[in-house]
Amino acid sequence: MSTIKLSKQQWEKIGQKTGWLDSNIYTYHINLDERGEFYADIRKNDDETVFEIKGSQIFEDGFMKNKKDMVGLKEYLVSHRIMKIIDELKYIG
Repeated sequence: MSTIKLSKQQWEKIGQKTGWLDSNIYTYHINLDERGEFYADIRKNDDETVFEIKGSQIFEDGFMKNKKDMVGLKEYLVSHRIMKIIDELKYIG
């Protein structure tokens, strides 16, 4: 059996052509954070809200360490299939 070696660039090209490397950019917006009230949302490329955080449940359940825990938030969104692992999540504020 012979082995075929591909460069990273070749793998990326294959991934883009097949659609498994199409990534999106998601943004995390904190809309309200005062007097014990918290509301934030995550938006996809076109500013479409795809997930909302209301209250502190996501923190109390341990998914996010604090309101700026982007790693925990992304892991949560990926585990719920809202985002793909290759997608990017940016904190807007």
